[in-house]
Amino acid sequence: MSTAFTFDLHQSGAGASAASVARHGTVSITSRSSVQHGPSTKKRVIETPGCLMFSSKGSVPHLTPDNMRLQAFGGVHVSLEQLLHPDQPASFSKWPLASPFNSSSKFTLAEYLHLQDLILMCDLRDYASFSAFASPSSAASDAISSRLLGPNTDRYALLSTPKGVRQLTMDDYLQIVRQYRPDIMVALADNIVERKTKSSESQQGPAEKRVRKSVERSLKWLDQILLEREGQDGRMEDRRIEEEKKRRRERKEKKRAAMVVEQQQEGDAPEASSKETVPEEAESDTPIEIVPMATEPWREVALFAHVLGSHLEAERIMSAQETARRKGVDGFVIDTSALTEMVEMDQVLKLVEASVEHLPSQKPRIVYGVQTPEDVLRAIALGVDLFDTSYPYHLTEDGKASLYGFGEDPSPESVSAADNSSIRNNRWINLWDDEHGDKFVPIMEGCECYACKGGRHTRAYINHLLKTHEMLATVLLMSHNMHQYGLFFQHVRESIKEGTFEKHSKAFHETFGKEPKRTAEKHQAQLVVEAALTKRNQRLEGAEEAVVDAIGTGEKLVKKRSEVEGVEADKTEKKAKKEGDATTQEQQ
Repeated sequence: MSTAFTFDLHQSGAGASAASVARHGTVSITSRSSVQHGPSTKKRVIETPGCLMFSSKGSVPHLTPDNMRLQAFGGVHVSLEQLLHPDQPASFSKWPLASPFNSSSKFTLAEYLHLQDLILMCDLRDYASFSAFASPSSAASDAISSRLLGPNTDRYALLSTPKGVRQLTMDDYLQIVRQYRPDIMVALADNIVERKTKSSESQQGPAEKRVRKSVERSLKWLDQILLEREGQDGRMEDRRIEEEKKRRRERKEKKRAAMVVEQQQEGDAPEASSKETVPEEAESDTPIEIVPMATEPWREVALFAHVLGSHLEAERIMSAQETARRKGVDGFVIDTSALTEMVEMDQVLKLVEASVEHLPSQKPRIVYGVQTPEDVLRAIALGVDLFDTSYPYHLTEDGKASLYGFGEDPSPESVSAADNSSIRNNRWINLWDDEHGDKFVPIMEGCECYACKGGRHTRAYINHLLKTHEMLATVLLMSHNMHQYGLFFQHVRESIKEGTFEKHSKAFHETFGKEPKRTAEKHQAQLVVEAALTKRNQRLEGAEEAVVDAIGTGEKLVKKRSEVEGVEADKTEKKAKKEGDATTQEQQ
């Protein structure tokens, strides 16, 4: 168990239904924190049910650090495959040894990302890109697809990093943890990520044998990690296996060499009499002795473990039971990100329920792949504690602004009949629509987010920013959508405390219905803007070459505009001369 991580459950209200196991709690880190100007006694806490902020390369998309800290979330989720430097994990030679704020402590990933006041959780992949709500055209989801990466093995897991596909071994993983030292680290796991294609639509998912192998491999890795966290040698068995393979290869090589010598002697009889026959060596029965290696403990880092099993309920239950038996685990990750394209959400939530039933209640559970508000409510009712903020991010990418709410009167006052007729739902509006071009009102009346507060930014203004491709548009939309998502979870926690969660969840479903399915199709106005940008970029590419970064040195090589223009002028002059010569010949 981590010495810094705590999870406290609070008592629910008297009106709570026995059918719902929704719970309210607090995740906190009680030590090892620092802020910009020196040591601090504590970080932010995460109230559950709640969220970790979705990030790309350690940065929350579209939000500056000051706007990000205006949000009511206490933690950030970081994907390691997006973040690893070119020389990592093979080498951490450029990684500082000591913290610049406290020389007696090590430099951490939180300090590198300037997120010392937030709870930092690290996992290998960006699982938010695999959910059904993520756009099928997402570049991240295409890059990370396991079909492109290939299967994991007992020795390593494959990662899709910005510099290409890389193998991450257990030694690499342990080195990353000891150097980065995040607040929460998710154990190395053999996740199966399969995407449906036209050729595999009839398949229900990966084979049972593959699923069982992934569960067993993940449990083996988890046992090794737990030993290493306590300062023990968790790699002894792997080194023994490697030594056996080495001896087997050496025996085969000696036998092959002896056969070559024997064949040479048989082919040259006179020489054979003068040479000594190579004696056949008996296989060595010397037992393999592996000496334990001293390791550096990292007990202050909390460890979350994956609960796997893909689409098979029996494997989900087995994975949950076996993972729960490991006493050193601080929390659980229920990964459904790959399931959302295989089966319907109803079946996904049944598998989540099967997993949760076999996990200890005193430890937090985070789920991947459940994002929309109505699905989040159903998962909370099953006992899930943590989610991520990829839902407001995807809304922002589509130019949409949230209007949903939760509580006694979930329907927002600002939703008019015109809005409803335009968007056919009252949970968000699409600010790409032309109808918002003359609406000089806030996105949502009464909203206290950065975009709406004081009426400083209107729907018409954001519509204009989108159509002129100004980055401020996504900044304002992300601020609003994140604020509303945080407010949604705040009201959910209040309803659990008051015992009205089930009643308000029913009212939410009746008011807002089901989230429309997100597709790769873009708004017509967005397509027009992107086409204009593409045409502009093509014109600029002819005048100036792109910047080339020399990796590792930071040097930039840029062709001067004058040189490019000179080359273009020569081409134009030659072309004109050629056309003039052709005209002269025709006249003659």
